[in-house]
Amino acid sequence: MTSTSTLDELPCRVVVSELVAGRYKGMEGSLQRPLSWDERHSGIDIILTEAGMQLKLLSTGQQSSPVPGWKLLITGGSSDSGYTWTLYGMPAAEIAESAAVH
Repeated sequence: MTSTSTLDELPCRVVVSELVAGRYKGMEGSLQRPLSWDERHSGIDIILTEAGMQLKLLSTGQQSSPVPGWKLLITGGSSDSGYTWTLYGMPAAEIAESAAVH
């Protein structure tokens, strides 16, 4: 696996290009968090950004694994331990689809 990038300044915004490795990979082919609270856990997700950086993210059990197009605000952490993040934005089509389901 390629080494992860180091961010020089925090906080910063990135756009997810690809989920390289997810903590929920292999669960029925899905990379989204499980529906059951008992199966959710914190862990490492590795993404590739639109700028070409590979970042190691420390995701909480409350967060879904990032998907392409999501805008993330990287708030802290390091390339060694993983960066903490919050969802900053998502594509309009995904927002409309989510609203239609609920």
